[in-house]
Amino acid sequence: MQIPKSSFYSHLAFWLIYWFIQSLLFSGGRHLDFYLAKNVAIVSLHALLVYANLRELTRLLLKGQYLIYTLISIGLIYLTYSISFEIIGLSFAIFFPGVTRMIVPGDTSWWPTDFWQILSGSAPYSIAFLGSTIFSLLKLNSQSTATDSLPDSNTGSYTSDEDYTLMLKEGKVIHRLDVRDILYVQGMKEYVSWHTTDKKLVTLHSLANLETLLGEKGFLRTHKSFIVNTKCVEVIKYDSVEIPGKKIPIGRSYRTKVQDCFRSEI
Repeated sequence: MQIPKSSFYSHLAFWLIYWFIQSLLFSGGRHLDFYLAKNVAIVSLHALLVYANLRELTRLLLKGQYLIYTLISIGLIYLTYSISFEIIGLSFAIFFPGVTRMIVPGDTSWWPTDFWQILSGSAPYSIAFLGSTIFSLLKLNSQSTATDSLPDSNTGSYTSDEDYTLMLKEGKVIHRLDVRDILYVQGMKEYVSWHTTDKKLVTLHSLANLETLLGEKGFLRTHKSFIVNTKCVEVIKYDSVEIPGKKIPIGRSYRTKVQDCFRSEI
């Protein structure tokens, strides 16, 4: 899955700030450079665990494969903890050549085997893993709640003159929006932005789910990121359509469908 540049930079900024604050707290303001070098490895491993969990392992929970998720999680955390000493040692070898390896007192093996040592040493990685799991589940629950606020064309939620009314939840505020006032809808990963002549709303929805619902109300998907109100289209070109104040691209895979739609109205 491709990450938008804005999202990538915000994530990068978060981890850099996290790295600095963690180093500052552990150093107590003394020998900050030493802790910055040490935490390059630790924070990098935290990030790897978090994204591996968010992008791959959480799917196991959603499928109800709890035992597999648990075993993989424990194994991944133990592996991360085990190699962390070598990676920290590499950081010191680069920035502090006099310190070549982090060795736990009384342990000369590469793979830690003492239970309490593993439990205490892997705690930060376990917390990062648990935190990312909780975040992912809360986010999925929020998306599900937001989707439930959309009228369902199969349940008769539209009535008489309100057939074109949508109830959209933006944050904690619910908006009543007339579909006929919408110029276009733009997808932004798991969010969509609804554009009318005088307002813009951002909600948690999937553009793919909206394509069918809005298609019954005179809307057409012209691009992987855009659905337009065909009644508002003023100019049709080979690679775009124009509505008041906006030029909407036509994706290559949608071109034939768009041309057939407007050709039928000629």
